[in-house]
Amino acid sequence: MLKIQNNPILVSNFIDEYLDIVLKRLNRVINSGLSATQKRKKITLSANEKKVLEKFNNKRAIKFLISANPIMQKKIIRYISKKYPHFHNKNSNAYKILQNVFLSHGYDKIDKYKFIKNIGLKSCAYCNRAYIFTINKNKNLKPEIDHFYPKHIYPYLGMSYYNLIPSCPTCNGFGAKGTRDSFKDKLKNPYEIKCDDFKFTFNIKSVNILNNKIDEKSIDIKLITNETANDDYFQLNNLYQENKDIIIELYQKLYQENTKEHFQKLSKSLKGIEFDENEIHKLITGGYKDDNDLHKRPLSKLIKDISEELKLV
Repeated sequence: MLKIQNNPILVSNFIDEYLDIVLKRLNRVINSGLSATQKRKKITLSANEKKVLEKFNNKRAIKFLISANPIMQKKIIRYISKKYPHFHNKNSNAYKILQNVFLSHGYDKIDKYKFIKNIGLKSCAYCNRAYIFTINKNKNLKPEIDHFYPKHIYPYLGMSYYNLIPSCPTCNGFGAKGTRDSFKDKLKNPYEIKCDDFKFTFNIKSVNILNNKIDEKSIDIKLITNETANDDYFQLNNLYQENKDIIIELYQKLYQENTKEHFQKLSKSLKGIEFDENEIHKLITGGYKDDNDLHKRPLSKLIKDISEELKLV
């Protein structure tokens, strides 16, 4: 629901850090296969399997996979589905090799805390209802990263930068995406989202005339979007019905003194103190005016849209 800003420098640094690790592992398993484990017998590739995987065993190909943007990822999936369908077959040796290279020895090696900190995203890109850090069993901060195109279906995209989406535990949990195929369902990647793809509005059924108050039962929150897959996956319309208190709070501020005009007058009356548009917006609403700042706080998209609809700022 929130757009993630593209940063080519971060992508380049990510490639520099992990390309050789992935390539080295791929080269090794192509030549030596996979050793036996408790869950798997030893895997030795046939001459034909080696020949196919060797096409990807070079820096250019791995760099292309890691750096592929959302549009290119779709093209890659279509190409592989047509040319190498066995890459999607969990029982094939190729699938097991790709899973081992890009997930077990690729994604699992990523410094996820550093990855998210570099992106700078603080709240979930899918829902903007929660922060993206939780606590693991060792009582340490645990960042949540979702594979936009599921790693269990498309293991070769397991290390693709634009496929790694910072998210909250709810949206990254089994209840949201589960085993569904986001490619076939045409889910929209946060890197592709435009600011007006999702917009909140509301309806108040009744107001207490005596004290100009409303209660949560009188409010309907509606998320307007053409991206029905995103709403269906993450149940945005349903989840946001639990945030009606935000509407009440903003509505009540219409009748308080701390309006935009109040802060503008205040800045003129206090020598040396001035409030710019962003500061006034934050002081009044508790949210952010600039779309690029919405990720800094949960529910900021809702707050911005409703504040603008109320003409509070």
